[in-house]
Amino acid sequence: ILVFFGIWLILPFVWRRLVIPASGAVAALVVALLISGGILTWAGFNDPQEINGTLSANATPAEAISPVADQDWPAYGRNQEGQRFSPLKQINADNVHNLKEAWVFRTGDVKQPNDPGEITNEVTPIKVGDTLYLCTAHQRLFALDAASGKEKWHYDPELKTNESFQHVTCRGVSYHEAKAETASPEVMADCPRRIILPVNDGRLIAINAENGK
Repeated sequence: ILVFFGIWLILPFVWRRLVIPASGAVAALVVALLISGGILTWAGFNDPQEINGTLSANATPAEAISPVADQDWPAYGRNQEGQRFSPLKQINADNVHNLKEAWVFRTGDVKQPNDPGEITNEVTPIKVGDTLYLCTAHQRLFALDAASGKEKWHYDPELKTNESFQHVTCRGVSYHEAKAETASPEVMADCPRRIILPVNDGRLIAINAENGK
């Protein structure tokens, strides 16, 4: 649009009415418009973010999605397909009204003086085996006994909040379990089961799912 507007301005019947004849000023305007037009034309055919490359035909194929145990919920949508469906049938439409509170757990995580205006609890806990994993607004990670709600361990990344953060929250964590056939012996011996915790300051922390270290 600016290019067409500039061309319109340099038309004789337009600029003669706008300025007192001054060949130097007109020449400078013409040069500036030509340079601008050239830059815009070049930019239209060149994408600085484009990365040209090829994919190897013998690339390692993706691993098949591991089946999820009926009683587990190891991801936000339960499985990597995000189906959000549990095959368990103990609770159904006929008896759901009989449910009672089994336990309550309080994290103790509250708004701090240096927090931004928006701080929210948006976590979707995940369950693997007999353990429930959840994170708080300040990305503190808790492992709870799924049956009793008792704390097994917790990990605090010691997030230093400040008002420059748009908001402080944690929507959930991820679970990864290494396989002996694909992982190194060191990984299998040290920490085959991990909880991946995102932190507001940009860190991504892998934590031993067994002991929180």
